[in-house]
Amino acid sequence: MKKSTRIICTGTLATAVVAALSAFASGYLTGGTPWPPAGLSTLATTASTSGGAMQGPAVPGASTASRGKSMLPGAPAQSGFDRFIVRQRDGARTVLSGASMRDAVQAAARRAGVGGPRASARGAEALDVQHLRRMASGADVVRLSRKLSRGEADALLAELRADPAVKYAQPDYIKHRLDFIPDDPRFDLQWHYTHPTAGIGMPAAWDLSHGDGVVVAVLDTGYLDHADLNANIVPGYDFVHDPEVGGDGDGRDPDAHDPGDWYGGDPSSFHGTHVAGTVAATTNNGAGLAGVAFGAKVQPVRVLGHGGGYTSDISDAIVWASGGHVDGVPDNSDPAEVVNLSLGGSGSCSQDPATQEAIDGAVARGVTVVVAAGNDNADAGFYSPASCKGVITVGANGIDGARSWFSNYGASVTVTAPGGNATSGSDPDDRWIWSLGNAGTQAPVPSPEGDRLMGMIGTSMASPHVAGVVALMQAAANAAGRPPLTPEQVKQLLKGTVKPFTVPPPVSKPQGPGIVDAAAAVQAATQEIPEDEGELLSNRVALAAQTGAAGDSLLYRIVVPAGRTSLNLRSYGGSGDVSIYVARERVPTTTLYDRKSVKPGNSEAVLITNPAPGTYYLRVVGETAFGGVSVMGLY
Repeated sequence: MKKSTRIICTGTLATAVVAALSAFASGYLTGGTPWPPAGLSTLATTASTSGGAMQGPAVPGASTASRGKSMLPGAPAQSGFDRFIVRQRDGARTVLSGASMRDAVQAAARRAGVGGPRASARGAEALDVQHLRRMASGADVVRLSRKLSRGEADALLAELRADPAVKYAQPDYIKHRLDFIPDDPRFDLQWHYTHPTAGIGMPAAWDLSHGDGVVVAVLDTGYLDHADLNANIVPGYDFVHDPEVGGDGDGRDPDAHDPGDWYGGDPSSFHGTHVAGTVAATTNNGAGLAGVAFGAKVQPVRVLGHGGGYTSDISDAIVWASGGHVDGVPDNSDPAEVVNLSLGGSGSCSQDPATQEAIDGAVARGVTVVVAAGNDNADAGFYSPASCKGVITVGANGIDGARSWFSNYGASVTVTAPGGNATSGSDPDDRWIWSLGNAGTQAPVPSPEGDRLMGMIGTSMASPHVAGVVALMQAAANAAGRPPLTPEQVKQLLKGTVKPFTVPPPVSKPQGPGIVDAAAAVQAATQEIPEDEGELLSNRVALAAQTGAAGDSLLYRIVVPAGRTSLNLRSYGGSGDVSIYVARERVPTTTLYDRKSVKPGNSEAVLITNPAPGTYYLRVVGETAFGGVSVMGLY
């Protein structure tokens, strides 16, 4: 088997490619059996590490023996019923109490010949009936002292339904878990979907949503034709303007295929295809593996090539993918609801206003932007777009449920998702994140001969997990008849539904509140989102350790009694830069408020003399990522 390694990490750009960005992923091994031998592909992994880059000799990472999966068996048919639900009609002449409902069911059972003296005379056990509770709908739940056969239950229900005052009567059916397990033969590799503590819980999430109707733009190296992806691709665009970076002989054009991004001594990564496969690989098709939102579509937008990609190209691509206009490029006829950026470069977003402006436009159009935190084991606040306002920045964890050794961290990180934690090419399969790739070392080998599965690690791999979950959330909200989630709502739901780290990150290296829980986030997306009333402040009691990313907004409230001569609302301490906005009896925004304080740093204060009694709201907004900030109200 021919072996080669690929290193893709921050800092690999040529000096001639100024202000360019690189993919946040590391290595793999290519070569082997063409796709698919009996529905199976060649696997691939990477090599040992030194510092932040993957390097060293590559070795095979897994057997190609088939370990197929199948659907779980269906829920068993119930052989008997001892609980029933009976709902009276609204406006019934006599609304039965619990005791009266119990008696009515007992009488119906006797008429049906399944309870009472007649049943006892035939040798059957006489029934006792217990009223358990009244449901929110007004229906009553009753339990019998023994199970009825299906025939006995039908007889009892017939008697109950014959009463004109009864709206419906039914068994209180037992419902079973119906987790979806696809038949993709290498789904077994995807611990990152199924591991109970370190994975994101995909089978349960798939019971609720597949992401149907949602478009996820993947801004990356482009895409390859691949048997496990083709059906879920919608037309994208090639935004690489410089022919030397593009390597495809032309500039911007509608062809977003990846011609290869080999550079120096490094082979091509086909990174965009790996990322796209995590988002929406074709699933339950008896081949390959599964995508997070396999009912969604991927819109490939090529922004990276040889040596990386220019910020100018990436910023234009963000605008276009999110439905904005870019001169010289046909408008996007199928704008994305989610944009994934598994890329980045050093330097904070405050130094990258072009990227921030493009993101601001996308967010204003209602598009959620998901970005990788970076792989330098450093503060993500010093990377762009990881530190930009309005984005969801994703750190990485391994199968141990701990932060990945390479993952960037800090207040800019919104949540964590699986990114692997391999340190050597000989590490087992569950140290890697598995998705799609190609056997080529420079130009891709045409599909299907070149189709491969690849193991990679990086926050590049973590980010598309979250982008896929966002697609599931939006589809679920739509199916529930709810309006599309705003980017801020998506962010809050993701943060509010995480599962805890198995191994909490060090205090000095925070990485969000926990690991994304796809099922919980999707379920939350179907529910009404309550108005944020803010955290209640007690007079002269500081709330310490307040933390957020750039653009994050924290709301507080304090109730001021009559007769006070002053009210002081303030923030102080910690790191970063925040501003505060204050209003009485209404929630302030950054554009609608009574008073504000926007000095550099975290020492902000609003002083109100002779305040009118009532509830005052205080909004703290991160101008940059902030941590360890205290908030206090004094009257």
